[in-house]
Amino acid sequence: MNCYEVRKYYNRYRKHEKNDLDFVSTNRVPISNDVGYIEISITKDLGQEIATDAVLTIYVNQNGDQIPVATLSPTENPTLIELPIAHPLGTLVEGPEYYFTPYNLTIEDEGYYRIITQNIRLFPNVKAAFFYNLNRIVTGQPGHEEIIIIPPHPRDIIK
Repeated sequence: MNCYEVRKYYNRYRKHEKNDLDFVSTNRVPISNDVGYIEISITKDLGQEIATDAVLTIYVNQNGDQIPVATLSPTENPTLIELPIAHPLGTLVEGPEYYFTPYNLTIEDEGYYRIITQNIRLFPNVKAAFFYNLNRIVTGQPGHEEIIIIPPHPRDIIK
């Protein structure tokens, strides 16, 4: 997918004011058409077992809604996932060198607390490694989730 296709999808799902559309079309900062990688290792019971029955879902944010773009059950550790830097369904963020899309992910497994990671930024041809351990649900402590929020860089501008 090239930058023109990404821009076409992005513009179709977004309402623009005239100035905003001119900004995207003049492309002072290009929309990245590169890919990045998430390398993820998921274990349970303090690393004693690979969580092969866990469900990993990756989302992008579109107008405040979480849109799933990938769902899988990892069969080995680590699992490598390739994603576009600027996803056509996601909200674009203007970085200093190119537009990109931040990703969110959830890991769920029956009998274990859910894990949520928000605002994952991918870089062109770079692998971001994440290590997770699923913790068993403790009786009397329902609804305990592990939530990790990666802060955005101060110079990034959400479009």
